[in-house]
Amino acid sequence: MSRSPGTVYRGRSGQWAFVAHRITGFLVFFFLLLHIVDVSLVSRPRLYDQVHQLYGNVVLRLFEVGLLAALVYHSLNGLRIVMIDFFPGSIRNEKRVLSAVVSLTALLTAVGGWIIMKPFVEGRLL
Repeated sequence: MSRSPGTVYRGRSGQWAFVAHRITGFLVFFFLLLHIVDVSLVSRPRLYDQVHQLYGNVVLRLFEVGLLAALVYHSLNGLRIVMIDFFPGSIRNEKRVLSAVVSLTALLTAVGGWIIMKPFVEGRLL
């Protein structure tokens, strides 16, 4: 399949980083909205406790791990973008820096994911 010569997007790493940055930004924004609703329930203690008990569910814990991955990627990629903006010469190393962002995201998500999922791994439910 050939692409038209006028196509700007060619699917290179920087463009995938751009798309992922926008998606993770949306996910973080969605989480913040959900968190505001969650915190607003503090005036209704019984409902607040029920919601937090639901958050202890293994499925929602897995979503938390996904949110952690989105937060870590979005923040590290944001730092990568700032670095490229302030140090234009770093564009030569863009693929290596993006690889570092993805690797650090995977590592930090694995560590944080272990902590989030530890009660289920050990057989303890919250």
